[in-house]
Amino acid sequence: MQKLAFQDSAFLRLESDQRPFHVAGLMIFKLPPEAPRGYLRKLARHCGRLNELWPIFNRKLNEPELSGNTGWVVAEDYEPSRHVSHYALPSPGRLEDLLQLITAAHERPLDRSRPLWEVHLIEGLSGNRFAIYCKVHHALVDGVGALRMMDALFSTEPDSRISFRKAKPLASQHQSKHSLLDNLGKLPDALLKQYKAVPQLSRLLSQMGLDAFRGNSESMTLPFTAPRSLFNGEVDSRRLAVTCDLPLKRARKLAHAAGGTLNDVLLAVCGSALRRYLIDQNALPRRSLIAGVPVSLKRGGESTGNQLSFILCPFFTNEHSEVKRLEKVIRSTRQAKKELLSMSTMASQEFANMMLLPTIILTLSGNATRVNPAINAIFSNVPGSRKTLYLEGAELQSLYPLSVVTDGMGINLTVVSYVNKLCFAITACPTMQPGVEVLGKYLKESFRELDKAIVG
Repeated sequence: MQKLAFQDSAFLRLESDQRPFHVAGLMIFKLPPEAPRGYLRKLARHCGRLNELWPIFNRKLNEPELSGNTGWVVAEDYEPSRHVSHYALPSPGRLEDLLQLITAAHERPLDRSRPLWEVHLIEGLSGNRFAIYCKVHHALVDGVGALRMMDALFSTEPDSRISFRKAKPLASQHQSKHSLLDNLGKLPDALLKQYKAVPQLSRLLSQMGLDAFRGNSESMTLPFTAPRSLFNGEVDSRRLAVTCDLPLKRARKLAHAAGGTLNDVLLAVCGSALRRYLIDQNALPRRSLIAGVPVSLKRGGESTGNQLSFILCPFFTNEHSEVKRLEKVIRSTRQAKKELLSMSTMASQEFANMMLLPTIILTLSGNATRVNPAINAIFSNVPGSRKTLYLEGAELQSLYPLSVVTDGMGINLTVVSYVNKLCFAITACPTMQPGVEVLGKYLKESFRELDKAIVG
């Protein structure tokens, strides 16, 4: 048995019927030319053998109720039919029907008596297409690991096929095994790093407090000072997936013309869309909504590991001008990154923990909505493949990442770049946010208006 890591345990303990803690991807494919009869049935059988590629897909909890002795064990009773579903959309195979179907699948927690993953293969999508929806518990694999798994499964060559001859062990924090002596030997160094991080973290918090006192709205904001909004109540079990595509080349041109980054442009576009939605609901807070934006802490030369923190950046939903909003976002993110990256990796990670640990405690105690939210929404921009990818000869056309929402943080906006487009996916709780499906339309409108104002 492999004992649960702290992060694994936290994700599992936070989970409930109303708060499933799995992440997922919706992938849309074009059937290969002259696909043989039974092609999709064969692909479904291949999906049932993913545990042969990745040993972590053979893991399950020895005690699903999470006692003090819970850990990962090998699932000797693995059964493919419990993890892979294959069905078809009703004619004419609309995207709306697909989203409704995968939303129902995304609402359901994974069965803890089995390995914590599922694959749904859905045929019948219009345009000779099919879809795969895959969900994995966050305790089983992190985001970096999930991307590595996808890279290993797909190919840039349409003639390539999945090989089950060799397993692909996933190098991630969830697989690391160290002896007690190894951990004790590293303890003094870890404590020293944490001790050195305290002054840096204190300086950052002091500066953030001073900026707040001075009314500097473009600096990184203090955690748990975000305004209350429709996105920060208690969630129920209902979910809604909203998707849309934006042109990647045009977005990069817009970022260059504005003197910012692609991330800045997308953050400003999201701010505009959220503002429009909240105005529709007569629920726009006077102060700007705050985004939690994951930031890589890897320095030059580092290529492995998962070193992430967050910057807290305003969406500037209180700014009516599209151009001024982008200008403010650029200044704000530039300053926030400068402050965060001037600290050690340890201090930056401790800043993230300073938000995450209270969030866990507040959620488990039922008090997540009784204090001001740490942030109003998660916004994440994940670089994807620049080349067209194939799975068993089928061309991947779109990839939409669906994520977790929880009490006090009921909306998640994630975008993945793929070849020549940006694939947006919004995961929300529609009970809290009526009519939130309009955000896809508002993202496109906001981008067009910003592009016209700056690039022309």
